[in-house]
Amino acid sequence: MKQPLIIESPSLQTLRQRYTYAALTLLFWVFWFYLWIPVISLIAWVLGIETFYDQMVIQAGLEALKELLGFYTTVIMALGGALASWALYNQIRFRGKERRTQQPLAGEDEIARFFALEAALMKRLQQAKFIELDHDEDGQLKTIKSWRHVNKEEQP
Repeated sequence: MKQPLIIESPSLQTLRQRYTYAALTLLFWVFWFYLWIPVISLIAWVLGIETFYDQMVIQAGLEALKELLGFYTTVIMALGGALASWALYNQIRFRGKERRTQQPLAGEDEIARFFALEAALMKRLQQAKFIELDHDEDGQLKTIKSWRHVNKEEQP
């Protein structure tokens, strides 16, 4: 099989490299959209959309937008800084500590007791390939409609 020309393995990058890559990607996407502005303006002009021009240029909406963008940028930076600080705090606090544990698996006897089934019937149901069960509103087993084993058909 032919090897790809580009090796993509982000897990081998340092944190600085990943953030630099993300920042450059964002920068070039913004630049890409900036390049499309003349085409969008041309389409808007052809369609007769003059409201934007009226609001932004004639009624000096651009200055109001600049003021709002400054405020919005400040709020976004404050929220982003708070989130980054919280993430850094958690990273420092929980570094090297794995506190999540896997839940213990339920045994056959425990499952049979929960569904009020005999152990032999529970064993046969576990070996079946297809099972059709009915449950009541509380999640308790109401009826066993049918089941099929891999090699043979068997009904309760």
